[in-house]
Amino acid sequence: MKLLILGAGGRTGRLLVDQALAAGHIVTAFVHSAGDEIPNITTVVGDARNTADLEKALHGQDVVISTLGSSKPGDRMIASSTAALIDAAQQQNVKRVIMMSSFLATPNFKPNPIVKLALRVMGSIVRDINSGEDQLRKSGLDYTIVYATRLTNEPLNPHYRVVSETEKVGATDSISRADVAEFLLRQLSDTTYVRKSVLITDK
Repeated sequence: MKLLILGAGGRTGRLLVDQALAAGHIVTAFVHSAGDEIPNITTVVGDARNTADLEKALHGQDVVISTLGSSKPGDRMIASSTAALIDAAQQQNVKRVIMMSSFLATPNFKPNPIVKLALRVMGSIVRDINSGEDQLRKSGLDYTIVYATRLTNEPLNPHYRVVSETEKVGATDSISRADVAEFLLRQLSDTTYVRKSVLITDK
């Protein structure tokens, strides 16, 4: 397939690029700055909050996979970039959108008292994630939202799993970035979670 990967210069995004290429997909990497350009593949430098930049990158693509994240309270990165992505995808007739997200935004998350204090500061980040995902759910696109527990840099582990709707996860649960990238790619052929959300973890 022809894939556009948003956030391709990030730690999860680079692993996703490598795995997608190894699987034989044609990859276009979307990065924020020229310093993040990836050798030997098509790379588009742009702002993920800019519809025109995304339209250019989405031309001719089959699927877009987003690994974008935000760590700055109040920047509304996810809400703004999702709005731009929806507009661009509709203009370019790209229906399939796979989005990586954080377990902090799921009802499965049960924070301990220390994490609850941290969430007072991070609350705007969670609200930003929720806002973007609400837009995606209402967009009419064939989305899949993949929530991941705390990300690590451990190697690929074939025993990662989907968390049930009734199971709770906490800040000590984790999954490797390589596993998340592998699961994101699996959604290209697996229709189980089309127009659904899913939470994955290693432990």
